[in-house]
Amino acid sequence: MKSKIKFKEGKIIDTFFVEKEGKKMPIIIRYPKKSDLNNIWKFYNKVIKETPFLARMTSVGMKEEKKWFTKIFDDIKKKKYIYLIAEHDGKIIGSTTAGKKFSEVEQHVGSYGISILQWYAGLGIGTRLSENILRLAKEMKIEILELSVYSENKIAQGLYKKMGFKIAGKVPHGIKRGKKYMDNIFMYKVLKK
Repeated sequence: MKSKIKFKEGKIIDTFFVEKEGKKMPIIIRYPKKSDLNNIWKFYNKVIKETPFLARMTSVGMKEEKKWFTKIFDDIKKKKYIYLIAEHDGKIIGSTTAGKKFSEVEQHVGSYGISILQWYAGLGIGTRLSENILRLAKEMKIEILELSVYSENKIAQGLYKKMGFKIAGKVPHGIKRGKKYMDNIFMYKVLKK
């Protein structure tokens, strides 16, 4: 059975409003477009600075980002990867991904990730990004999504549990940032029913 996903650069997937500090803000969730490269690079480096819960601790150079972005577009066209961005007033404020595993025996399994700028956290944007990526992952014939999350990242764990992810296990001290150890928790969600 073929995937139903029809990728179109910049195509809007969802629009909604959130409220913060008494202001209603329009949020757009859409596919990336090639002209987003610079803004995605700035977004990702800002997220790296803001949060102690990413797998990456150092800034990304533009050359590295361009190589990654080119590969992502190729994988999106091959229907092996989904990438959505959340935007407010032309600024990228969040992103989410789901990509199929590469081994032949795990083509039905995908990896899931999400990032949101701290100022926009807690407004429901993560939920909407997740709802959309889960729907698209299912359409891409991903049957199981998996992720790993730091034991101290209770906010992300709450979102994942809300979205139906279950804990599969953990690796004690599986994360080390500087001299600090944290457990690495593995979670999964079955999409095929």
